[in-house]
Amino acid sequence: MDYNNRDRVRKLRTVLLVVGIVWLLVMTVFVFFEQFLTLAISAGLLLFAALLVALLNFQYVRITIDKDKVIVRYYSIFSVERLFQMFEFPADQLRNIEVHNYFWGLKCDIRYSIRVRKGLADYPWVSLSAIPFHERSKLIIELQNMVPNKQSQLTEFKH
Repeated sequence: MDYNNRDRVRKLRTVLLVVGIVWLLVMTVFVFFEQFLTLAISAGLLLFAALLVALLNFQYVRITIDKDKVIVRYYSIFSVERLFQMFEFPADQLRNIEVHNYFWGLKCDIRYSIRVRKGLADYPWVSLSAIPFHERSKLIIELQNMVPNKQSQLTEFKH
C-alpha cells in the first residue's frame, strides 16, 4: 500500500491562500470606506482562522507499507521552516496504533508503537487532519489490521 495526500494538500493550500488574499483585500476596502468596526471584526475573524489552521496542523503524509517495512514521511504544510521528517520500521515490529481525535474529529493524530529489544518505543505524533474523513478511517483500519493479535487500542479524546 502506498498512501499520500498530495492532491488534497495542494487544494487546501490553494484555497486557503486565495481566501486569505481576498480577505485582506476586503479589509483594505473597509479601511478606504472608514468602516473601522467592520475592519476590527474582520481582523479578529482572520486571526481566529489563522489560529485554527495552526492548531489543526495540516500535514502532508505519505505512508508506504511493503511486505516487510513501513515508511512514514510527513511535514507541516503551513510552517515557516518546512522540516521534512521520516521514519521507518519493520512491519512485524508494529505493536500498537494510537489515534487521538480533537475538536470533534477535525484534528486527528496517530502514533505508532513498535517492539524493540528493551520494550516498546513510540514514534512522534503524525497529524492526519489534512486527510478526508472517509480516507482517514480506511487508513486507520488498514494500519490496525497490521497489528498482531488485534491488540490495537483506538483511543479517542474529545477536547
